[in-house]
Amino acid sequence: MKKKSVVLRKGFEEDLDAFFDLYWISSLEHTHYSGALDTLKPKNKCKKYIISRQRELLKDPNQFFFVAEDKKKIIGMATGHVGERDEAVIYAIERIGFVDEICIHPEYRNSGAGSKLLEILLKELYSQGIEFIGVGVAFKNPAFHFYKTCGFIPEGMWLIQQKKSCTKKQRRKK
Repeated sequence: MKKKSVVLRKGFEEDLDAFFDLYWISSLEHTHYSGALDTLKPKNKCKKYIISRQRELLKDPNQFFFVAEDKKKIIGMATGHVGERDEAVIYAIERIGFVDEICIHPEYRNSGAGSKLLEILLKELYSQGIEFIGVGVAFKNPAFHFYKTCGFIPEGMWLIQQKKSCTKKQRRKK
């Protein structure tokens, strides 16, 4: 693959099957480092839901969808949106941008396609008059380091507890 052959463009409804294929590859990779929390339902059930959800998001002017193509084959995609943050009523910064998904076909990783997709998505999000953009990514996900190299900084952390681990450990008596 030559870097010059990759074309970035806005995503459209006819791109949704390729969108799902990349989304599914990425989702399968998440199960390797997240375990039970990210266990997936069968692919056919997920496909109908993901494509119909993305089809609806295409109609929303606050949602953005871009694809990267190499010789007319979609090899990457990025989605994001502008919206109110949780509890916007109490925060001075009410609206922020969100990077929802960036998925690159494994054969094209480290080609620069992900960086270019992120760049075009960030440009679009910032053009909406916001000052901050966030992305949720597990620290075990290799994308965590990608986002850090692109200028994102860790701010807070989401912790989870599995039901079977919530029993108190007995203190040892001396």
